[in-house]
Amino acid sequence: MEKKYLHTIEDNIVKDVYSAISNHSQDNQYFAGGMSTQFFLPKDLHRESSDIDMNGTLKYSFSEFEDSVHDGLEELLDKGYKKSKKKQRATFDINLENDEELIILQYPRKSSGSYPWLKKVGERENANAQKMTYNGGFLRIIPTEDIILHKTLRINSFKENYNINSEKPSSMSLNSLQNSINSLKKDYIINQFNLEPKDANRAISKIRLYADIFDIKALSTYKGLDKKYFLEGLKDYKRLKPKKDKLLNWLYSINPNVFGGE
Repeated sequence: MEKKYLHTIEDNIVKDVYSAISNHSQDNQYFAGGMSTQFFLPKDLHRESSDIDMNGTLKYSFSEFEDSVHDGLEELLDKGYKKSKKKQRATFDINLENDEELIILQYPRKSSGSYPWLKKVGERENANAQKMTYNGGFLRIIPTEDIILHKTLRINSFKENYNINSEKPSSMSLNSLQNSINSLKKDYIINQFNLEPKDANRAISKIRLYADIFDIKALSTYKGLDKKYFLEGLKDYKRLKPKKDKLLNWLYSINPNVFGGE
């Protein structure tokens, strides 16, 4: 039987992992990524995810990351979970599974060259992390402005690497975006074995593009964004300074009221 690998924060495996890791997490660590968006949105807008993203101020080796969450992992193993690990191109992955479900706990890999400015980014995000009540405990989650900033940067990368700018969704309504994402996923699952590697990567990037657009629209609608803090965060990415106006225009095209009344 294939195990369930796509989840929302209502699923037991998500509750178990978040709770165990946060019970023993360090002061310089916080949660990030797509799963984090769900804490700020109505239940009907929770988009399923296969991973729980962590980040922090430190540059870890894989063994150092594993050591930093050791006590939380032990709590999960005591509950019957099994773990395995894999070093990906951009992340350290710890796979956690029980008899029916699996999920991935991730931490970003940071090169020695990029770490000095990533440390600054992490320190700002960590200092402004939001404390959320969840499953009888508390989680520290990246500010929503930073969630959207990361997604905006990834959208920019998709546009540059795959020329996806012309494939922007025809409708920016949340329901239409949900339907488009589901349709793209279905098409990819059906056709994935017939696609050339380049076309497969492009198809996956388009799914992620639409998912990021959905998250930006949903978060800016239901949570709201602080424009001043967002622009301060954007300054950390100096290479994007010449593209500031284009990135902001892209955000306004997703949601004209992305920063509320400003």
